[in-house]
Amino acid sequence: MVQSQQLPRILIIDADLDAIETARFALWRSHLSCRIEWFDDAELANASLLTQALCQLRDQPTLILLDPRNFRGTEGYELLRTLCVYPQLAQIPLVLFTASPISSDFAAEQDNRIWYAAKPARPADYMELVTRCVQQRLKQPEMH
Repeated sequence: MVQSQQLPRILIIDADLDAIETARFALWRSHLSCRIEWFDDAELANASLLTQALCQLRDQPTLILLDPRNFRGTEGYELLRTLCVYPQLAQIPLVLFTASPISSDFAAEQDNRIWYAAKPARPADYMELVTRCVQQRLKQPEMH
């Protein structure tokens, strides 16, 4: 049995609790071996990730799923800035959800660290997208 500390850590950050629950359910249903954590508050996520980075904790997320659009004011974008500025966090792969319908062919067309995906309105489509992008990211070699 694999201990939970050794499993890849997937962090979902979204102001929409329904989106968080949908993503969690999709990952649970997919039987992917991973730990799922989440924040529905960008300021708390920012503080937590900064603390982990500044304390040089080794248990960084393997992947962050972030929808910066739904947070109050610029909180989501401030979090994104933190994830890009601090070297300890700047290596964590991100999936950024956008309002624009763009390609979801992650491996073929997108930057190795930051993937962009249009967030589908239908929960079933969102579940499929979350599962597919996490599966593809977990197959990628670690970035250092």
